[in-house]
Amino acid sequence: MTTPIRASLIAAITLCFLPALAPAQIRASELGTISQVIDGTKLTITYSRPRTRGRIKLFGTNAARWGETWTPGANWATTLEVSKDVTIGARPVPKGKYSVWMVLKEPGDWTMVLDPESHRFHMDPPDSTGGQIRFPVRIDQAEFVDVLTWSMPELTVNGGTIAMQWGTTRATMKLVVQPSLKVELAESEARPYLGRYRYTTMSGSDSGKSVTLTLSYENGTLKGEFDPVDKYMGRFA
Repeated sequence: MTTPIRASLIAAITLCFLPALAPAQIRASELGTISQVIDGTKLTITYSRPRTRGRIKLFGTNAARWGETWTPGANWATTLEVSKDVTIGARPVPKGKYSVWMVLKEPGDWTMVLDPESHRFHMDPPDSTGGQIRFPVRIDQAEFVDVLTWSMPELTVNGGTIAMQWGTTRATMKLVVQPSLKVELAESEARPYLGRYRYTTMSGSDSGKSVTLTLSYENGTLKGEFDPVDKYMGRFA
């Protein structure tokens, strides 16, 4: 066998065995996603998840500097996609996909930036443009989390709370979706139902427990609210 043919054969055999011999590369910041449907509206956040790697302080350091426009993730910028128009942080967010950035401040609230250019590298923050959606996000301290985590810790019938946490720093913002069922009622039709209703459980483990339902009328809709407050229902139509 000639030398060139033998070399080619050895190279081919080596390539065939490489996947079996070499382990898959482990990324320093693994890709993650969360997805939540609320009343027919789907929200998806896709992001790479950096770890603290033993660092106690994260913000105000090389990991995330004060005054920096930072994507809450790693590698490619974190993205947020909504299947219908929503409201986040009291700002309208049209249906679509956005790259997610935060302007880090000390002290006080940070600024959330949703940029219509969804595919950007994490070290290439966008310039300020008229097409961006900006709103303040509340910052507080929480129990330590090693891996950067996006979640929706609270849900209601028409929205919920979006949270981002890394280390002990947590950013939260309110989400409101458009209701799929619109109920309008003339005030004359609603009037007989207005008032307070008390219910008492007659059996079971909650026997004797009382709940009050208050019905009111607002902007063409009959509204209800429980006392004690039902965290899931809130004030509902």
